[in-house]
Amino acid sequence: MPSTIESTPRALQRTVSLGVKGLALSHQATSELAIAHLRPTIPEHGIHRHQHDDMHLVLVLEGAYVSDATGMPDVCAEPSLIFNPPGTEHRDRFRSRDGLFLTLTMPTEVFQQRYGDVRLGDGPRRLPRQALSCAMRLLPEVRQWGSESPLAVESVFSEVLADARPPGADRSGPTDRLQRVLERLEAIGLPLPSIQELADLSDYHPVYLARAFRRHYGIGPADYIRKRRVHQAVSLIARGRSLAHAAATLGFVDESHLHRSFIAEYAMTPGAFRRLALGPREVARIQDARLASR
Repeated sequence: MPSTIESTPRALQRTVSLGVKGLALSHQATSELAIAHLRPTIPEHGIHRHQHDDMHLVLVLEGAYVSDATGMPDVCAEPSLIFNPPGTEHRDRFRSRDGLFLTLTMPTEVFQQRYGDVRLGDGPRRLPRQALSCAMRLLPEVRQWGSESPLAVESVFSEVLADARPPGADRSGPTDRLQRVLERLEAIGLPLPSIQELADLSDYHPVYLARAFRRHYGIGPADYIRKRRVHQAVSLIARGRSLAHAAATLGFVDESHLHRSFIAEYAMTPGAFRRLALGPREVARIQDARLASR
């Protein structure tokens, strides 16, 4: 059964405090980290500006989310991964209580000892899509906790940090020009761009744009759009929408296309994700409602 977390998971003493409030669908803690899968419980007007002493990684799965983090829109309505370094002060919150998120907390001393030399830039920020795909592997760990899970969680977190280096870290090139391309690919409500439009935005010749983008971000412009589309499917599936609805809404050829893309991105089927994200009771309720409506 879900439980309400106030500040500390109900676990053994001397475990890490989660530091986040919410209805816990699942939560675990050790002496070095705490991780939980949650739904928000506090209305937006009840969230005030506050500070977190420890590091928090927040994976938003579903719901409209407002964040002070660099790279976030005014309201984010699709999955996102937010890194909050120790000492972050913010007023991040969901617009309603039907959101769904996962949070990983690590005490400042542990984070500094292990990852203090990793350069992630200053302040909280939205992490790139490659890191979001990697962070999805935290969900089965928190829902199916085992003796090896603490190692698995830290391994995933280490990979997330490796993917989360600021654009251009250890690379050369005009990052501001490519950032304009990235912003166009992330734009909401616009038609898909042509390579010529992206080249005009970035002052690159079309022949060289795709190569420069891939060298800088590790993925080509078209693959970036495909990745974003699969990320958007996470929210629809977590909201209880059918695979057919998600495929049609997001422009996949059919359900099989979305199914294959989802497995390739997250190494799990959409059905497995739905069971992990919502729990078996909620999945059964959704299935019963669909059968009743036929």
